[in-house]
Amino acid sequence: MVKQFVISSGHGDKVSGAIGILNEHNEAKKVVNRVYSILTNDYNGKGYKYHETTATNQQQNLANIVNYHNSKERALDISVHFNSASAGATGTECLYYDKKSLSTKMSKAMANALDILDRGAKERKELYFLRNTSKPAILLEVCFVTSKKDATAYRKNFEDLSQAIAKVIADELGYRKKVTTVSKPTVEAPSYYKSGSGLFRIKKPCYAYKGVSFSDKSTRVELCQRGTKYTIVGIVKYGSTYRLKTKSGLFITANKEYVEKI
Repeated sequence: MVKQFVISSGHGDKVSGAIGILNEHNEAKKVVNRVYSILTNDYNGKGYKYHETTATNQQQNLANIVNYHNSKERALDISVHFNSASAGATGTECLYYDKKSLSTKMSKAMANALDILDRGAKERKELYFLRNTSKPAILLEVCFVTSKKDATAYRKNFEDLSQAIAKVIADELGYRKKVTTVSKPTVEAPSYYKSGSGLFRIKKPCYAYKGVSFSDKSTRVELCQRGTKYTIVGIVKYGSTYRLKTKSGLFITANKEYVEKI
């Protein structure tokens, strides 16, 4: 049975997170949506995503988020946030209650994807989300909303970031990437006239040759225009193909796509 996850955006529509060059809650929703899509479409993952929309104060906002997580069958809880500090602050972090190894991997993966500083895993047992979710949980601090460098890196590398976060979660929960097979288009074999003689008309422009081999362009004699009629005295097999032999001794393809018997 596939292990499930719950991933949610920090803060809420009516309870603002940090706002700087980036808006924390708005960007967290984008990350959650994309990571969820990758895990459930590109991987064989199963789970839930959540954005808090009704709370008007921080305490209710946190309670709503945690209550949603705890209402689901899952093996891992993930909350997506963005950091805020001085304009010079930069880097990724991942906060944990008891998942240090996973948090270390996550912070490093985000930093590599964004090409910014890896500030590492940090134990934060006092945080409401980490303390009150009933399953193992991590809280991502993607980058600093107050940093021009981080904002630029985030916008430029959003997809790489989302893929990196998804891979860490997938590895933790044992998800596998889905294999997409592309069927080759069926090519119908040419249909040839194999015997007969008489009057034939050109349906599609082709060439008349001195011999039955058409690989040497120097043996081309003339371009057979559409509608031109030729008197055919016989049909010759050449390998797996057939050629019409004209009264004048030239050879034209017997492919029914190019010629038709009148």
